[in-house]
Amino acid sequence: MSMHEYPSLVWHLKNTQLFEDLSAEELEQLARITPYKRFVAGEIIYHMEDPADALYFIRDGMVKISMYFPNGKEMILALLGQYDIFGELLLLPSERRPNQAEAVVDTTLIVLPEHDFQRLLSQYPALAMKFVKVMSTKLWQSQAMFAETGAFDAPGRLANLLLRLANDFGSPSERGTVIDLNLTQQDLAKMIGATRETVSHCLARLLEYGAVRRRRAPITVNKEKLLQFLDEATE
Repeated sequence: MSMHEYPSLVWHLKNTQLFEDLSAEELEQLARITPYKRFVAGEIIYHMEDPADALYFIRDGMVKISMYFPNGKEMILALLGQYDIFGELLLLPSERRPNQAEAVVDTTLIVLPEHDFQRLLSQYPALAMKFVKVMSTKLWQSQAMFAETGAFDAPGRLANLLLRLANDFGSPSERGTVIDLNLTQQDLAKMIGATRETVSHCLARLLEYGAVRRRRAPITVNKEKLLQFLDEATE
C-alpha cells in the first residue's frame, strides 16, 4: 500500500461503526494490517463454502450477498454500500462461508484477516461489545425481513424492499427518490422470494398507486406513498 493511501485508510476505518471509538494511534496500528483489495463489477469476493478467513469493510462501491440452493435458485439477502461490514459470520464454528459475496460495481474493500480480528477482540473488550451490537443489529434486520414474508403479500414485500433501498441508496429528485442501482425485475424478485412476472405485476400496481414513478432502472419512488401503501396493507 502506497503512503499516499495510508491516511485515507485510517479515515475510512474511523468511519466504520466497528472502529469508530478507537484512538488515532490504535487506528494507525490497525491500518497496517488491513490492506485495500479491489474488485471489478461482477467479480466474486467469496463463494459459499469458502474458508471464512477475513472480515470486510466497504470503502466504496456496492456488494451483493446471496445464497444459492441445490436447484440453482439464488436468493439475494442484502445489498451493502459504503462503510457496511460483511463476512462477520467468520466466527461461526464451521469456519465456512454460508453465503456468497459479489461486487455489484467496481468496489474497494478494507480486509481484516480472521486471526488479526480474533486478536483485536481479545485486546479490546469494548471492540468485542461493539461487534456484538453490530451482529445483533444484523440479526434484528434479518428477523424483520423474515417477518415481512409472513405479514405481507408480494406487493407489500416489494414496497418494503423499495422503501429500504430508497432510504439506504436513494437520492432526491423532482419526481421522487431515485434508486440508481441498475436493478432488474429479476433482481428484485430474488430479493423478495417471488418470480419476475410477479414483480412486474407488483410494480404496475405500485405505479398506478403513485408509490412508484418509474419502474425500470433507475427506479424512482415516492416514499410517502410507499408508507401509505404499507399502512393500508396492514389494515
